[in-house]
Amino acid sequence: MDRLNLLREALEIAHYARRHRGERFVVALDDGVRPAELLTDQRFAAAVGARLCMVGPVGEAPPGPWTTVSAARITADPSLLDAGAPTVLVDCPAGATVASGVALARQIGARRLMFVVREVPEALADRLHFLVPEARARLSAGAPGRLRLLVEAAANGLPVVLLSAGAGCVFEELFTHHGAGVLIGDPQTEVIRVATADDAADIFLLLRGDMERGTVRRVDEGEVARSAADHLVYTIDDIVVGTARLAPHGHWAELSRFATLPRYRGRGRARQLGLALITWARARGFTDLFALSVDARMWAFFESLGFAATPREALPASWQQGYDFSRPSHAFHRPTQATADDEPELR
Repeated sequence: MDRLNLLREALEIAHYARRHRGERFVVALDDGVRPAELLTDQRFAAAVGARLCMVGPVGEAPPGPWTTVSAARITADPSLLDAGAPTVLVDCPAGATVASGVALARQIGARRLMFVVREVPEALADRLHFLVPEARARLSAGAPGRLRLLVEAAANGLPVVLLSAGAGCVFEELFTHHGAGVLIGDPQTEVIRVATADDAADIFLLLRGDMERGTVRRVDEGEVARSAADHLVYTIDDIVVGTARLAPHGHWAELSRFATLPRYRGRGRARQLGLALITWARARGFTDLFALSVDARMWAFFESLGFAATPREALPASWQQGYDFSRPSHAFHRPTQATADDEPELR
């Protein structure tokens, strides 16, 4: 890895380390998974100030960066999480891990509940993200009760992630942009809003992969920060998972910089962002919209939003002056007018 990519990887980790500093997370261990398997994860979380509460049949835990308490004690005094060792081990009987973890997560206001299993159940193993109704539909009446309990916890606003046991699984889930496990989430936490300067780092991280593949024109972090207010972001549980930009060119505006985290793709969120950009453009008084892409998949996407192919030379002169016409892009245009589609409300 060259120095620049190494620096970008470090910045990604630092971004999430800063976000999670002081936050509480519950890690429920399935029967047979031991705290020592995640020792390195715990040490990293401690180093950046994230508080882990690990729940399971602890037994004779070896020495480590943790304090062992009973479920009753931590429930009665959640302040134990913020004192002493950076990780608290909550000992509970085998088979009671999920119930204890859900109760504890609610009691201490945990940011997320991670359930660490030897193998993610087959019914939920083929996707990285399920909404609660989808997860319910996947689980038959004979599915283990602990899985149904996790889904109901997600329905009540507690984000739940199933992780395959192994050193680094908690680190990858919390401190990298792509995550590691199967997320079950409440659709009520999904919001499209106008970006702020505080979202610039998230936007750049979203765009980075597409820029490296050449499907999004390269920009640096400074340009993203300067243009942050022209972006919309799609958030789930207050985490930025998608973005798109409305770039002004006189009475025209360009739809660009579409990006969504892999975990959340294929679910219509990019389309919702596109419709929201059209609504936003109308509210801001733009008369015409255009978009370009070198990616054939995006050509059909823009057409689905009411755009029609157009020559690049027909686009605004201010845009043409800064564009590299050697890029094999296709251009699309539509007037900014009402459509028959339901367009999502901005917040």
